[in-house]
Parts: sequence; structure tokens; C-alpha cells
Amino acid sequence: MASWSDLNSDALGHIMGFLSLPDHHRFSAVCRNWRWVAKHKNCPPAEQLPWLMMREDASTKKRKFYSLTEKRHYYIDIPELQNQRWIGSSFGWLFIVDRKFIPRIFNPFTRECYELPPLPRFEEEMLHERLVKAVISHDPSKTHDFTVLFLYQMVFVSVAVWRSGDNTWRCVPCKDHVADAIFFRGNFYLACGSDLFMISDLGSNPTMKHVMPLSLSGVEHLVDFMGELLLAERHLKSIGGGPRDLHVVTARFVVHKLNLEEKRSSQCKDFGDYAIFLGTSCPLVVNSLLFPGCKKNCIYFTDLSYKLSPEAYGCDDLGVYNFATDATELYYPPGIFHPLAEPPIWLTPNINKL
Repeated sequence: MASWSDLNSDALGHIMGFLSLPDHHRFSAVCRNWRWVAKHKNCPPAEQLPWLMMREDASTKKRKFYSLTEKRHYYIDIPELQNQRWIGSSFGWLFIVDRKFIPRIFNPFTRECYELPPLPRFEEEMLHERLVKAVISHDPSKTHDFTVLFLYQMVFVSVAVWRSGDNTWRCVPCKDHVADAIFFRGNFYLACGSDLFMISDLGSNPTMKHVMPLSLSGVEHLVDFMGELLLAERHLKSIGGGPRDLHVVTARFVVHKLNLEEKRSSQCKDFGDYAIFLGTSCPLVVNSLLFPGCKKNCIYFTDLSYKLSPEAYGCDDLGVYNFATDATELYYPPGIFHPLAEPPIWLTPNINKL
């Protein structure tokens, strides 16, 4: 009888397609033959819940990740993230910016990286805190043809667009603050003030085109939910007993389905077996039935704030909002204190390569 170490490589590659990323690494540690299959067969892991990426561990200097599925931490040495600020993620890629405002798209699991042109400087002393979010049109693991959109917290210019192959960014004038953006049905849509806009031309002269009015009363998130465009409003509440103890956390979400053709919206309260993941990353929608422990009809959310003061609370607004009970509960231990830290960010491990 043949040894398990001599199993056919095609069969082993098929098995790998059912394994999570951590199990991929365990698989490769079994023997030399299995390690060869893991390296050369290019078998992506099975669909999985996003990980929560946090700041580096103080003692080991390794980047800290939290797996919702396994309810445990992983510590990964990623020196490329030192002295970088992350401002978003899409398709398992991070958007990072260094101290000289050089942006990059970086995959922490394959170590692939795209260096983009320097960001436009609108002020002499432009602060990293003014960089709000980045959105990408397509997965760089599958195509070299993609577009990146950056959101700024500025007065006159709030959006910059870069297409792969370009040498510079193109700025898009905005009359109001852009709260969120998403790539949906082949176009970038933006929640701007009390209106929804679309960038109608990604070529030499990108412009904002009005789509429909919005009725807003919270922090906005645009979501592609199974081909439908949603607007999720995050409502906040203040907690704490005094000026030095006061901060805001998420209380609940109100979600509207946007009908772009009829230019109207309707409230949604039931998302069936699906869960939505929101934060500074691009929204993620998953089927809870595929992942034991994942709660259906819920929104998993992370803190949005960039903490600057040592006296401030750290990134502690992490929870899951249940639409059925209209209540919020924790999915991560409370009391996380990270002054001067970026908020935790959702990141789905992606080891695909072109």
C-alpha cells in the first residue's frame, strides 16, 4: 500500500481547495511532497471569514490577526508594514501610505506590492489623518487592469483617482465631504453630503454625476449586497462619565436599499442568512451557513477612529449588531487600548497570484 506521503499531487491539490489558510500552512508542514504541492499547485484556500488585522504585538513586533472562525490570534512577521498607515482593504489587499505620502497596494500574505504615484498634496503640512479610505475596482491578484480611488477629508478636493499604468492621480472636485465610496456595477459611487454621486468618466477628466438624494442621519457605509446597493447608517452613542472619560461607540444600524433607476430608497431589516462586515475596509457579505459561529442577519463592525491622544480610548468599538434583536454584542474582548493606532481592519486572506 502506498504511503500517504506519496498521494497523487492532483488529488492533494483538490484536497487543499477545501482547507482554510491556516490549514494550508499545516498541510505544507506534513512532508516534502505535500510542501511541494502547496507551493506549486497554486490552490487557493476555501472561502473563509475575514480576519481582523490589528497593530503589531508590542513584545514580538509581529502583526496581530484575529480569526473569528477559530477565535484565536495569529502573529505574522510583516516588516513591510512598519512605519506605514493602512487606510483600507479590498480583495485581501491593504492600502498603505508611508510618511512621504507614497501609497502602495500590498498583499500581506503573498508579499506582492504595487507602488503608486505620490498622492496629491493639498496642504504644506498635510496629515495622514486626512486620508480616510481607499477603494479598488478589481482584484490585482486576477488582473493588472484596475482603478484606485482615494478619499480625503479636505475642504475643496475630496477624491483622487488612479488607473493602472498612469503616472499621476486625477483629482475630482467635490462640493461636500465624501462619507464613503464603493465600486458597484462598473462604476464608483460616492455618498457625498445628502446625495449619491457617480464618477462618470475615469479617463482624463473624471467628473461627479448626481444619481439621487439621500436621507442621512448617521455614519454612512455603501454596501454591495448580492447585486443590490445598500446604504448602512451607523448610529452612535456617547458613553463615559466625564470629559476625559467620554467617547462614542456604535449603538445600531439602519439600512436602506437604494433603487438607482427609480431614485428612491426603502428600509431593510432582514438579510436572511447573510452577515455584513463593515469598517474602514470595503464591505464584505458572507453566507453565515458556511461558517459555524457566524451570526446571520447581523453586521460585524470595527472602530472607525484614528486615535491621536494618549488619554483617548483605543480602538474599542468592535461588535456585532443583530437586526432581529436590535442589540449589539461583542465578538472580541473589550478594553483594547491602542493610542496612536489605526483602527482594526477586516482582511480576507488572499494567496492567489496572476
